[in-house]
Amino acid sequence: MLSARYKVVALAALMVTAALSVPRSDFATVSAAQAPAAQPSGPLPPRALLDTYCVTCHNQRAKTAGLTFDTMDLAKLAEHADIWEKTVRKLRGGMMPPPGVRRPDQASVEAMVSWLERSLDEAAAAHPNPGRVALHRLNRAEYAAAIDDLLGLTIDPAALLPKDDEAEGFDNVASVLTV
Repeated sequence: MLSARYKVVALAALMVTAALSVPRSDFATVSAAQAPAAQPSGPLPPRALLDTYCVTCHNQRAKTAGLTFDTMDLAKLAEHADIWEKTVRKLRGGMMPPPGVRRPDQASVEAMVSWLERSLDEAAAAHPNPGRVALHRLNRAEYAAAIDDLLGLTIDPAALLPKDDEAEGFDNVASVLTV
């Protein structure tokens, strides 16, 4: 009895032989109607990629992982930047779509990731969020400069004020300059 592997190899060899025995002119006469449908050239646009490969699981009804890509507006990425950042990580890592599910071609995935990263970067640059600034006092050097600017007096802050606490060699870190 022939092994399954041998059968596959024999079948592949038979198909190659059959293809090579057909004259080239016969390939050229295949009509456009008989030819397989052409794949779209270039990567899919972001909304088409989401609708085709993501929305089947991440929609209002299924809410897989709590995501609903069918209701998310791609024109307003900044509103859900945290979700889109996770999406970029999942796409870059090849974790989404999950194995065993229909997947887009790599060019479409790379185009989507590039578009998302560029759009998120532009949104962050347009509306920066530096975070919360801690309330802190001036250090000795800053205090001396402020007195000089306000009153025109040059003082020796080391003679008047105690030494400032330091954090990693710096004396102007807000976390150590508490009031």
